[in-house]
Amino acid sequence: MFRRAGTFIVRRLLQGLWILVGIVLINFSLLHLAPGDAVDVLAGEAGAATPEYVADLRKQFGLDQPMPLQLGRYLRKVAALDLGISFRNNARVIDLILDRLPATLLLMGVSIALAISLGVALGVTAARNVNQALDSMISVGALFAYATPIFWVGLMMIVVFSVKLGWLPGNGMETIGADYRGFERAWDVARHTAMPALALSLFYVAIYTRLMRSSMLEVYGEDYIRTAF
Repeated sequence: MFRRAGTFIVRRLLQGLWILVGIVLINFSLLHLAPGDAVDVLAGEAGAATPEYVADLRKQFGLDQPMPLQLGRYLRKVAALDLGISFRNNARVIDLILDRLPATLLLMGVSIALAISLGVALGVTAARNVNQALDSMISVGALFAYATPIFWVGLMMIVVFSVKLGWLPGNGMETIGADYRGFERAWDVARHTAMPALALSLFYVAIYTRLMRSSMLEVYGEDYIRTAF
């Protein structure tokens, strides 16, 4: 049993490795198939870039080398988890990712928790009031949440709740310079997280609501449900 489980795990890991290699190769190919390169972008942002400056940038990024050498260098750095240097931020890419990771995990975690809890609650409520006004309201709301672009919802929430009403902050993770501690800081972070987390969760709230409603209605007439009630 353990041998079969070990074989299965190893096989899955190897499959995942090949998929990862394929993604890396496709990513590398798409970047080089697109017109221009990173040096052209940076030179355009600089406004007036001399040919010597452009050539120096290409040498610095290794873009003056043949394609196979560039691919080998790229694969070697990816295998070593070396994501390179951000020329615009003048910092290592891995440091930039790690610096933003706590805020990203917080926002993602709150959004997922909201999506699941609201989706389950609304789906159960709609199923228990099927073909009634409350069911219709929830279904229409879920349809609008599913069809409305998230970026537009976020912008409208900023306009209404931040600019017009002033209830919630419109940007950032916490108030800069406030130097809050303990509960005050947690409350400040929660107020900054509320709007973006709700905006990100609405699409999945709609999906979970419809799934929960259909699942409830599917089993609502089963014998064990009627017995329980």
